[in-house]
Amino acid sequence: MSRAAYLLASDDALIAQSEVDRYRASGPGGQHRNKTESAVRLRHKAAGVSAISEDSRSQAENKLHAVRRLRSAIALEVREPV
Repeated sequence: MSRAAYLLASDDALIAQSEVDRYRASGPGGQHRNKTESAVRLRHKAAGVSAISEDSRSQAENKLHAVRRLRSAIALEVREPV
């Protein structure tokens, strides 16, 4: 697939093309942050680019942030031949 196809794909399609890891984020936040696996890492298999989000306590919200970051990372790092 081309870079444009990755950038124009829906969020669900981009998630389907990626490996999704959920883990516990470190840092401030107290007991709640240490008990829940709310951080999300997306690794796009074909492009070889990854993005993480551990901003929110909500895993669903972090997944949306990670997809946006993955899309921007693809736009910056994936190159096509001229």
